[in-house]
Amino acid sequence: MPRAIYDQNGNIILIADAARKRTDETAMTVPVTVREQPARTTRTFATHAPLPSPFEHIKKHTARAIASTTAEGKSQWEATLGEAQRALHAAEKTLHTVPHRTRSMLDRFWKRANTPVRLPGHVKQGRTPPTKLRLFILDTIRFGGTFAGIFVVLFVGINYQSFLQIAKAELALGGDLKTEQALQHIVDGPSERSTISPTSDHATTRENDTDMLAYLPAVGPYEDRLILPKLGENVPIVRPSMDALMQEDWKKFEDDIQTALHDGVVHYPGSAKPGQAGNFFVTGHSSYYPWDDGRYKDVFARLKELSPGDTYSVYYGGDLHTYRVTGKKEVKPNDVSVLDQPTDRRLATLMTCTPVGTTLRRLIVQAEEVDPRTGNVLKVGQKSTDEHKTPTVRLESLPI
Repeated sequence: MPRAIYDQNGNIILIADAARKRTDETAMTVPVTVREQPARTTRTFATHAPLPSPFEHIKKHTARAIASTTAEGKSQWEATLGEAQRALHAAEKTLHTVPHRTRSMLDRFWKRANTPVRLPGHVKQGRTPPTKLRLFILDTIRFGGTFAGIFVVLFVGINYQSFLQIAKAELALGGDLKTEQALQHIVDGPSERSTISPTSDHATTRENDTDMLAYLPAVGPYEDRLILPKLGENVPIVRPSMDALMQEDWKKFEDDIQTALHDGVVHYPGSAKPGQAGNFFVTGHSSYYPWDDGRYKDVFARLKELSPGDTYSVYYGGDLHTYRVTGKKEVKPNDVSVLDQPTDRRLATLMTCTPVGTTLRRLIVQAEEVDPRTGNVLKVGQKSTDEHKTPTVRLESLPI
């Protein structure tokens, strides 16, 4: 059935079906009169659209933020990349120009350096005037020589006592040989003491030039001493307090060491005693300020002259201990391995500053305890031959 629509005037318009009437291309309209009816009141029902989800707003906002951040990051990356490319290009151009610029700079310097300088009254007739380069080298040598001369004079002046001692030893001046022999005699003692056969004949005793000293036991000095015959040194050994070491008060500990060095060489607190297993560690000055009132500022100035095989002795607690040098070396000031205390050997170490007059490094002389008579190395707990001897002399045999 044909469809119909209303026009603006309320008339019904019939629309022919184009599919059924393919031959007729025009639509037929039939006017129809419609009785007007009173207007009807229509009731409208409001339809509410569904509320959007709260996550939709967050999702959209997050998407916009990500897109904005991505765009900004991409822009910054492109700008950074472009700046880097421009800097690389500029550096490449600069590198290409370096050889030329260097050559031109050297050429200008060489020309200026070889420019003759005419000084009034210093150029003789017929001689080429000096160049700027030559005058610069001469002035540098003069200044450097003057500075070095002043430094040497001050350095030697401050440490003159140590250098004087070294010079006297090198030139064999001052009777050092006699001093060394006397100290060696003190260490060795009378060689015939153990072979004397006392008799009751006073006349025979006088004829053999034997006195009571031959019958007295060996007695050490009343204080601890370090005797270095090769260096001509016989100095007291000072033992500072161990309180600062036990309290780990390192400033006071250093002050105690420096104070003790005024009176001799120092037996380092905490190290072994002579005759014990460990390392008997002794330190002393090689040089010190001339205005210091210490008497032993240069006691170890010649310590480097000790060589492997040399011997020295220590009187400690009235007992004689002999040490033979096994080696020497230089270490850094903070090298504390030289203080190691072995448990199976009887060692000794002498330490001082080197070079003389500086504190750049430490000179270490290492030795081992030996029997003063046989020269054999003493093991831990072993006694020397002198300690084994307990000579007994009858009263009637004494020349009195």
